[in-house]
Amino acid sequence: MHTVLVVIHAASGTVGLLLAVPVLLAPKRRGRHTLLGRIYAGAAVGLSLSAFGLFAYHPARLWGLALLGALTLGWLVGGLWFARRRPRVMGGRGWRIWHLNLMGSTVIAFVTGFAVQMSDGHLVAWLAPTVVGSFLIARATAREVARRPRRIGVTASS
Repeated sequence: MHTVLVVIHAASGTVGLLLAVPVLLAPKRRGRHTLLGRIYAGAAVGLSLSAFGLFAYHPARLWGLALLGALTLGWLVGGLWFARRRPRVMGGRGWRIWHLNLMGSTVIAFVTGFAVQMSDGHLVAWLAPTVVGSFLIARATAREVARRPRRIGVTASS
């Protein structure tokens, strides 16, 4: 069972890392963004659940993996909730800002896990993705806030 969990974890992590940038760069509308986003979300669920399973085998050594899995799952559920419900916050577009921040946080988690694995747990691998990713999320959030709201024009036809 341990080997199955490792394979699921590695495959989910690979799929998530490969899809993160295409999902982020895809136009934010139905189509490519939502299709790739669903696959990415499935990878995040697989990654998180397998992290919990692996933690059960070595709790003292893999507590960080379980914590990252729990955070990732929480961010994912929150990001998907905002995308589905689109609550009217901050003038109606606030759901996009929440979605962007929460889903961006899942990407940071994927990159952090990869960096920690590749560096054998070095402290910089735990911190650098959060520092860089938070800066990128803040920039994207500022752009979204600065975007002019879409206005639906109504014209009288003669």
